[in-house]
Order: sequence, then C-alpha cells, then structure tokens
Amino acid sequence: MPLSIDRFSRSKRNRFTSVRLDRLVERRDDAEWVTRALEADDTHYVPLWRSRSLLEPDDSGTIAVYLRPGELDELDAIQPPTLLGTDDKRTYFAVSVTDAQRDAIIAARPAAEFADLRRSSIDMDAKHAGILAYAKALHYWQHRHRFCGVCGSPNLLRSAGHRMVCSNEECARQSFPRIDPAIIVLVTHGTHCLLGRNARWPARRFSTLAGFVEPGESLEDAVVREVFEESSVVLKDIRYVSSQPWPFPASSMCGFYAEAASKTCQTSAELEELRWFNCDELTQAVRSGEVLLSPPVSIAFQLLAEWFRQQGGGDLEEVVRGVRETRGDARAS
Repeated sequence: MPLSIDRFSRSKRNRFTSVRLDRLVERRDDAEWVTRALEADDTHYVPLWRSRSLLEPDDSGTIAVYLRPGELDELDAIQPPTLLGTDDKRTYFAVSVTDAQRDAIIAARPAAEFADLRRSSIDMDAKHAGILAYAKALHYWQHRHRFCGVCGSPNLLRSAGHRMVCSNEECARQSFPRIDPAIIVLVTHGTHCLLGRNARWPARRFSTLAGFVEPGESLEDAVVREVFEESSVVLKDIRYVSSQPWPFPASSMCGFYAEAASKTCQTSAELEELRWFNCDELTQAVRSGEVLLSPPVSIAFQLLAEWFRQQGGGDLEEVVRGVRETRGDARAS
C-alpha cells in the first residue's frame, strides 16, 4: 500500500500545527487597538519565563496556564507584550516574566510550574500546545536579535512584537522573525526503514535522518545531501509529506519519505550507528527496550508511525505507550 496522507490534514497530525488563530496582522501597528486589547477582560496572556511555559497537570494531562490583565504588576517595557492573535473568543499576547513575577505567579498557583514545552507537550491539547509554541518562537527571535546586525545599535520592537527597527535613525534597518528550515526524512527500502543513532543522544535512542537546509539549496537537494552525508545512502525517490513548526529553538521541520536505491549504508561523524528495520523487527526492538524512539510530539515519530501503520504494524504510539506502562508497573513492584 503506498504511503499517503490527505494533503489537507497531513500537517495537522504533527504537534504545534493546530494554531487556529487569526493572527490580526492588520492590527499590529494600531497602537490604540493594541492598548485596549491588552486590558480587555477576554484577553489571555501567555507568560514566558526564561523560555519556559506556564503549565499545570490535571486529570487529562498537561494544561496551559494563562494570565489575565492585572495579574502582573507591570509589563516589560523593553520587551513589550507580543500580539499572537484571536480565536474569536479571546485575544492572546505573549508576555515576558521577571524572576520576581515568576515567584509571585507560582505562589498563587502552587500546582503550576514554568516547564520545558518540548517535554511537556506530549499530553497537551493540540490548540494550546500550538499557541505556546508560537509564543516561544517569537520570544526566542526577540531575545536573539536585540541589536542591529548592520550597525550594532539596539533594536526596538514594533508591530506588536513582530518587527524590529534599528534605533539608529541613520541605519533604521528593519528585521523580521527568522526560522531555520530543516529537512527530516524516513528512508525506506522495500519493507524496511533506516534509523540512525547520534552519539550525543540518550542511550539506545534511534530516529530518522535530518539536517538543516543550506543557502542556495532546495529542500529536495538538502534531503539528498544530508542522507548521503550521514549514511552514504543513495536515494532514488523523494516525496514531501508534511511540516512542523519546531521552536527548539527556531526551526521549521519539513518531512519527507525517501526510497533508497539499496540498503548499502555507512556510519558517519554524525551518526555512530545505522540500522534497517522491518515492521516486526522494530516492534520487537521497541518492546525489548533495545531501541528508544523519538517522542510522539516530533515529526520524526509521526513519519515513522505512518510508515508503521501502512506496513500493517498498527498504532506505533500504542506500542511505545505499552512499553512505558509495563516498565512503570515493574518499577512500582
């Protein structure tokens, strides 16, 4: 059966893609409207402290915790609130939180904590995971571009956090949010797929192949180059699948399937181990603990899970979840 995902829904399967907000581009330079919106009763603030998101566990998993106008003693003047958009019920702004504000927020919400979104988003509602990722991506860009890249003068945030302007009037260079495009690819050959292991990863962790797109390079060229550099595998066919925003710290992941001309492969400076798996072999390796896969929030896992399903293996996430539950029971006993 050919690997395929409906073109209208394929990216929606990836975590952080469900940001169903009107981004209100036409309101970003309307200072009066932004001021009113910041104080409106239906406004939600998305607090960020040292790039961490405010989260709280509940019976259904992890929930995003938003603040309301008035809950912060003051808003950051250097990095003012960033307009994210509206879902027609409420308007969302990303806000920076100081150490003192962080302490006050946690004191008022003992069950909540500022946590790493990448690890905590596995069991989050898709919409709110996407909103928090959107906020995190913009704040990362703002923190990393505080000075003009031409003259070195401080940048000033404009357009409700979506544009920077050099404070040197003779320069006045404008800059806009940047992302780093990367390709991520599941290489297959017949009924087998290729997974690799980076020496810097946790023990037994295997994943798909990936790399950043270089200047002057198409996505397809990047797939061919990265796969060959990492594994010496020659490809004969490439097919785009879906994409995923990945604000860890500032990437956009473009997912592909690629068919190898043969199983001939070789490890590299980037990957210390390469292994081909068919569906049954992968199932056994995961259940035995021989192989650990990327978390389900990643497009790497979703590419593998779709291939696994098409090969007749069923739900790969259930396989992984079953292993975790079994190990948890064993530890508890």
